[in-house]
Amino acid sequence: MTCRGKRPFAPTIFCNGAYGEIMKKIMTWLVLIVLAFNLTGCESVQKKFRRKKKEVKMPRFYQEKKYIKQPTPELYKKHYSYWVTWQAELIKELNGNTKRIKRSAQEAVANLEDMQAILVPEKASEMQRHIDAMKRVRDEIMRGSMTFANKDSIRITLEREDRYIKRDFCYSKVKGYLRKSFDEEPALEADK
Repeated sequence: MTCRGKRPFAPTIFCNGAYGEIMKKIMTWLVLIVLAFNLTGCESVQKKFRRKKKEVKMPRFYQEKKYIKQPTPELYKKHYSYWVTWQAELIKELNGNTKRIKRSAQEAVANLEDMQAILVPEKASEMQRHIDAMKRVRDEIMRGSMTFANKDSIRITLEREDRYIKRDFCYSKVKGYLRKSFDEEPALEADK
């Protein structure tokens, strides 16, 4: 027994045309009812799709606290570590990306100036000649007029200053020369 040749073993109840039409109507109504319940949910349709008012948040007020930055051994060590990192990157990447070289040169000089600001004036004056040499290198790099021979002389200068600063201004050599506060007589101001 076949139902128009499509279903060889299907019962005849599914082959009846009237029954098939009834099933289509029932399924259509069932889908519409389920859809209507899903759209309405537990609340009315108007309430469900109405825009909710935004809650006004009360602004929070915080008590401002004045932070006093004091020259500490940790601050000197931090700037020294930053300088070592930027200096090493500058020496390593001298033939690399121009923007990176410029950034490294600026950061190396800035960290040397920060280290100088933490030192007492006598020791800071010793560091000034190294800062001046690094500024000349930085200015040469910022001009962007580096040739192959020029890069070699810059590399030699950078390596020399790296050795001198690591030898004379590591924390173990300057721990007795740190300022007690920034209110004291300032270290030599680097020309900006």
